[in-house]
Amino acid sequence: MSNGRNFPNPHEVKDLPGTEGWQEMYPYYYPFADTSTMPKTAAYENSMLWFYDGLHYPEPVSPLDLTWDDMWHHTASAWVGRIHVFPGNWGRDHRMIMGRVYIDSTDVDPALIPARVPEFEKRVGFALTNWEELFKKWVVKVEKLIRDTDAMEIPRLPELDSITVVREGTWSTGHDLLVAWNRLMENVHLIWEWHFEFNNLVSLVNVQYIEFVKKLFPGITDKSITQTLSGFDAMLFRAFRELLILAKLALQLGVESMVLNSREWKDVEERLLQSPSGKHWLDAWKKAQDPWFNMSCASGWYHTDGSWCDTPSYPLNQIQQYIGMLQKGENLDKPIEEVLTERDRITEEYRNLIANDEDKKTFDSLLATARKCVHYVEDHDFYVENWSHTVFYKKFREFGQIMVDHGVIKEVDDIYFMNRFEIPEVLYDITASWYCGVAPYGQEYWPPKIARRKAIFENFKEWRAPEALGPAPDDFTNPVMINEYGFDNATIERWLGAQDIDVSTVSQLKGYAGSAGVVEGPARVCLSVDDLGKIQTGDILVAPSINPAWSAYFPNVSGVVTDIGGIFGHAAIVAREYKLPAVVATGTGTKVIKTGDKIKVDGDTGMVYIVARA
Repeated sequence: MSNGRNFPNPHEVKDLPGTEGWQEMYPYYYPFADTSTMPKTAAYENSMLWFYDGLHYPEPVSPLDLTWDDMWHHTASAWVGRIHVFPGNWGRDHRMIMGRVYIDSTDVDPALIPARVPEFEKRVGFALTNWEELFKKWVVKVEKLIRDTDAMEIPRLPELDSITVVREGTWSTGHDLLVAWNRLMENVHLIWEWHFEFNNLVSLVNVQYIEFVKKLFPGITDKSITQTLSGFDAMLFRAFRELLILAKLALQLGVESMVLNSREWKDVEERLLQSPSGKHWLDAWKKAQDPWFNMSCASGWYHTDGSWCDTPSYPLNQIQQYIGMLQKGENLDKPIEEVLTERDRITEEYRNLIANDEDKKTFDSLLATARKCVHYVEDHDFYVENWSHTVFYKKFREFGQIMVDHGVIKEVDDIYFMNRFEIPEVLYDITASWYCGVAPYGQEYWPPKIARRKAIFENFKEWRAPEALGPAPDDFTNPVMINEYGFDNATIERWLGAQDIDVSTVSQLKGYAGSAGVVEGPARVCLSVDDLGKIQTGDILVAPSINPAWSAYFPNVSGVVTDIGGIFGHAAIVAREYKLPAVVATGTGTKVIKTGDKIKVDGDTGMVYIVARA
């Protein structure tokens, strides 16, 4: 263990038995550098604080699933440092240890900051002033890119190419196959470019508003601040609302018994087809699919998550839960009017306390901008991490099927144990062997390599990644990391203090007040999506982080606790919209709390109390 204000040294973390050589399956620039052969790079790494990105990757990530991280490694930093020109920050560098992603925050040389400020003000000022127009364009171009990707043809290699190639002087199908992968990766990169067109700006706006309000009202709670920004209808919520609409329709049509007949979609569909009312409901189901079923069953960051499109039993089971709750007389509609009324009341109370007219003007301006932009946090998640990733995963599997057809891999999902740079080589091998009329070189090369990688990957799951690596800074002020992750000075201190503590002796945790209210009940610790099915009505959900797709379970739970995530992260935002008490960024919640523990969540103060152990 490290001492003082240091977390473990990334170069001293030992590989688990059975994971030796894991580095070769990821891009060469992901593992921490070898100190003997790359001393300069290692020295840079040793000088930085690296956060474990459990927000996006709470579980080990396979080589091809790492594509999403690789893309935002590029694009987040592009928009922070080179496009919007944040004065003090270049972006976030990324590294990996045993399938876990770590990120740092790279600062600009203080001498360069004055020259960057005018560019920052000009560019960010334009974007925020023209927000509505730019966002409308964003929706159009993003949806077009997704639909164009969905329509992409991934060609199979025929016995013979068409004679039209000769007649029209075009090219071989093999060329089309190679181009298709490159085009797919171009689209992946572009969707993530556009993801960050606004993402960092929203974080900046939120932090500016929070800092100003806390300056005006030193005693104001995070609960009160976040309540002033609640009450918006994001695209992500629309998907779950469609399921609620279908649940209500089943009751209206009197087909609820058919919908509840089985947890398997094919059985339910067969029953519904036997009656006019059932067919009516099926028509509504089909109509809702585009685009709302382009939702991940979990986070959208793992190929194992599945989507509502390819796992129809998932939305069906959610509808069945809603039907059961509606039959009990429960109100499942998001309490938007209550949220808005409370938002406006609190805002007006604080505004009336501002005596200085200039301060009041600044308050009004910052609040208006924050409310104007806040929807983007959940809107972009629907378009990018859910809709686009659903489409991209479908295309990845088409390439996987081609590899299966040519004997290079045994199962379609084996493709996920290749990284994105290896796949063009495999496709080139397949194409070359097709041209030559011989078996692909990869038929004997890849199966044992894939088997080895799968075994290593399973062993990754035995490692509990440290929350951070490297030296702890005296002052950490990156607005994006604070806003989205909850990584700030207080969080760092909690992690440092917890390194040598016996978690069985901990009786309370401090985090951020993510959503107002107080609740007491049984804890349900969910470390992955596989645990969600164990949730019982009234449980308090405790997780490393929570992604928006988990919102389907929010009507069942009574409160939320997370290890990481800021007050404008997904967990806090969704909890506020459902009026669920939430405490985020506890740092060690999933280590300290066990399923069945009776806990008290105080979303007003950011405290979690362990009332009784299971």
